[in-house]
Amino acid sequence: MSGRARVIVPALLAVVVVVTGVLLGGGLGPETKPAATEAAGADHSAELPASRPPATPAPTPTPRPADGSTELYGYLPYWQMTDSMATYVEHSPVSTLLLFSVTARRTGAINDTATGYRRIAGPIGQRLIDDAHRRGASVELVFSSFGADKNARFFGRIVPVASPSPDTSPAATLLPVATTEPAATMGPPPTPGPPPWRRTVDELVTLAERLGVDGINVDVEALDALDRPAYGEFLAALRTALRAANPAARLTVATEAGMRGTGNAATAAAAGVDRLFLMGYDYHWSGSQPGATSPIDRLDGLYTLRWSIDAYVEAGVPRDHIILGLPLYGMQWRTAGLDRASPVIGQGVVWIPGKHVDELLAPHFAPFRDEVEHVEYLVEPAAEGYLLTYYDSPATLRLKLALALDNGLAGAGFWALGYERGLAGYDELMRDFRNGKVTRQESPARP
Repeated sequence: MSGRARVIVPALLAVVVVVTGVLLGGGLGPETKPAATEAAGADHSAELPASRPPATPAPTPTPRPADGSTELYGYLPYWQMTDSMATYVEHSPVSTLLLFSVTARRTGAINDTATGYRRIAGPIGQRLIDDAHRRGASVELVFSSFGADKNARFFGRIVPVASPSPDTSPAATLLPVATTEPAATMGPPPTPGPPPWRRTVDELVTLAERLGVDGINVDVEALDALDRPAYGEFLAALRTALRAANPAARLTVATEAGMRGTGNAATAAAAGVDRLFLMGYDYHWSGSQPGATSPIDRLDGLYTLRWSIDAYVEAGVPRDHIILGLPLYGMQWRTAGLDRASPVIGQGVVWIPGKHVDELLAPHFAPFRDEVEHVEYLVEPAAEGYLLTYYDSPATLRLKLALALDNGLAGAGFWALGYERGLAGYDELMRDFRNGKVTRQESPARP
């Protein structure tokens, strides 16, 4: 255990917090991803609606789906791609390893100077691909594009134009392609050429062939609804080109857990993608009150894993195409009081279990368990206030894997491999899932 003494919160207090169900903030976190560094933690996030929709009744009961499958996806981000990590994942039980990620320049050309590209296309990437193939796992190359403005440029809705004056800053402005009467000082609107994504399609497929991977995963986040049709065109074109090069290749996507992600998932499903990785995390985030990153149920908001699965299915996404994404990280908040309803001091920060091995493996370590959200949590004194930490243990993740099975999904997956390194139980849990030792009967009943 760390030098900070864990506070033993009275059981009665925990019960009061759960029963009162104080409204604690607003559902899913912001969809703009943080900088891709380990300190930023999970690079996958979901959305915060402008206002929380009214509570809705549970979906109309449907026939109980067939037992889900046990495909297991695992993202490995480029900042985790080291020789020691390659050794760690050499015998990973994941059925699909996703190498995160390569990006595109404004022209649509793959950015071959970015760290992600250099690691994936370099010796460490080749080792990861070869090791995965030796153990019978598939490998997918991840392409990512984050941010509303960046995506609008990528999909051709807006194009950069030169500044009307050399003294104007910034040096370029964003002009909608559809603009018909630009200001006189700006001159005529640019003639739109092919959107950048068309170049990206060809270069992604060429790179995938060169690397010898088994498919491509597309992770586009903070996509404006106006760009959704072009997103669908991009996926359809990428699928056609990928299958032409390798008929056995898979095209998959990662989509957010909220309303925007649901719309994107429906578009991707219509475009013919093979799997949709539902990013089932950041329901509580750095700007929210404390709580589970990935709650099965909750008393402080609408959005949960159950809500997201139901929303995807109701939007027309086939159950047997959905991979339920789960977090291998947690969040920590500084609060003024002992419980999660207390005022938050500052913002929450990502908490990676593998960086707290000494604390988690201490002989007398005993976290609390939230039996509604199904998550472990700690309460510790700090120089100012208290630290509340919520994270998923193998025991709580087991319930969420069972939820995927109970909903008839294609499988489950994790962001991000290596965040659990040094801790027992996680690898064993993944093997149990793959070997059919996690059952749908373990899934918690709806409250």
